[in-house]
Amino acid sequence: MSLRSVNKNGLISLLGGDKEAERAVELLIKYSKKGVIPREELDEELVILFESEKLAFPIKSEKDSLSWGSRFLVVEDLEIPYVIRIVFSEFCSWKEAVKKYFSQIGEKDPEAFVKIVEEVFKKRKYSFITGETLTEISLKYGKEPGAVIAELKGAGVISPFAGCGRSLSKLMKLIGSPVYEINRFLLKMYELL
Repeated sequence: MSLRSVNKNGLISLLGGDKEAERAVELLIKYSKKGVIPREELDEELVILFESEKLAFPIKSEKDSLSWGSRFLVVEDLEIPYVIRIVFSEFCSWKEAVKKYFSQIGEKDPEAFVKIVEEVFKKRKYSFITGETLTEISLKYGKEPGAVIAELKGAGVISPFAGCGRSLSKLMKLIGSPVYEINRFLLKMYELL
């Protein structure tokens, strides 16, 4: 799949090309405008696929946390992140989706956010990035770091990482803290370009 050929079959292929991927893409296309996939359309396998690829998340979370990792993994209505909604409703690349999202929310320079997200992808460690690195990227583009982090979370590009115990401790030692998880599906799209 290239920048110019984002289509239904390419999205299915990106998710593994099997029947589950096909079902997932159909649901994402069907509900991307509404933003929520109703639980009646779901089963456990789809919920796991959506969560693992960071395509949709249960609406309820532990202590109302915004972290993807704090969402209860159960068959219930799933919320689709904003940038993912655009990818599946308009069959566009991650770059186009980021630009459209930031245009829609009234950002004066949405192209700067495309560059910021691209740097997030380039400077990540595994599928994580630190607050320190996000701060450096934000300042490079003359943006206030806290606002950029909040806007990237709102778009569905990153989420605070809520790991547990030793795994979180090891990750923080390895890459620093605070730690943010990057949307895996967007990373897959980025890696194909």
